[in-house]
Amino acid sequence: MMQLIRQLNQLPEPLITAAGIVYKNSDNAIVRIDNSFSVTESAPDAEPFVLAGMVNGQVIIRTRDRIIACDLDSNHTSQYPFEYTGSLQIKLMYDDNMIIRNKTAAGWKLSKYNFRTASIIWEADDANTHLFTRNADLLIATHTEKKEALTCFRETNGDLLWEVSINELGLSAGSYEITAPPQFAGGRIYVGVTGGHTDYLLCLDAGTGQLCWQVKDAGMKFQAVDKSILCFVNTEIWQIDAVDGKRLSSADISSHIKLAGIDPYANVIFEDNKMYLAGILDTIISQWNIQTGQLLWHYRIHDTSETGRRGVMIPAAEDAFYVFGNRMYVLDSEQTLYVFEKDKHL
Repeated sequence: MMQLIRQLNQLPEPLITAAGIVYKNSDNAIVRIDNSFSVTESAPDAEPFVLAGMVNGQVIIRTRDRIIACDLDSNHTSQYPFEYTGSLQIKLMYDDNMIIRNKTAAGWKLSKYNFRTASIIWEADDANTHLFTRNADLLIATHTEKKEALTCFRETNGDLLWEVSINELGLSAGSYEITAPPQFAGGRIYVGVTGGHTDYLLCLDAGTGQLCWQVKDAGMKFQAVDKSILCFVNTEIWQIDAVDGKRLSSADISSHIKLAGIDPYANVIFEDNKMYLAGILDTIISQWNIQTGQLLWHYRIHDTSETGRRGVMIPAAEDAFYVFGNRMYVLDSEQTLYVFEKDKHL
């Protein structure tokens, strides 16, 4: 069982982490809400800025020519020069590093940048990279134009290790696109692809990009955990062996979904042997037992008269639904954040 413990209104593009919530308010100030719901607000900044993310408990913001690391507990800030010019996108941020795509006179470039030392570690020509995933010394990127392509770089120096086209891996006839950022686990990469009416979950060797196995129908909603891959396929929960792609178990939840009136079109998170759904159109949040398919709990955020494609929704996006330990966060299309907590008495 979970309980709704807080409703926070008008949170534009919040950063939601296990340590709390951070957002920029209409006064151009940074607001942090910790796990006790204590609110800390920075002084308004006259210079426009964007929230870049959180690193090691610090809020990282970017202005036109500075990177500012803010410790909201001590109200201490550290400022670093940021000398990139022109159009740019921060694709990934980790430790003190950023993977940046920026437009130069010579075309688009991709670089690894240490913002605390204000130094470019490496720079390479860019070919429309889009979504990045990192694992140790590897960077995996999807592409905006070549939606079937997957590229692997060496994180330390930017060297291109391999690039594969999904359409050349021997899938059934058709043209396929990558649906979401790839996931790493145990030296392998798991990626979902769709060809319109058909989708696949693919397992690639992280070192070479070679196809290890494929599973039809499992590529839209999945999560790599430990030694298995958990998938939500139509109205079934599948567990797939990470080594060989064989299905270990499946649980049919169709009868429970029908009885509770739940729309399976939802954002999905697997956590602690449970599956969590956040209904995109019906705004019903639910919790399921992965092994048995039992519906453990569900909660409707908005009445049916308010929801649907022209009403309030939960965006079909990774930044609208989170589970951290005993907390769950759901952000609806009206920028209202709902915070749920597991019942401590259970």
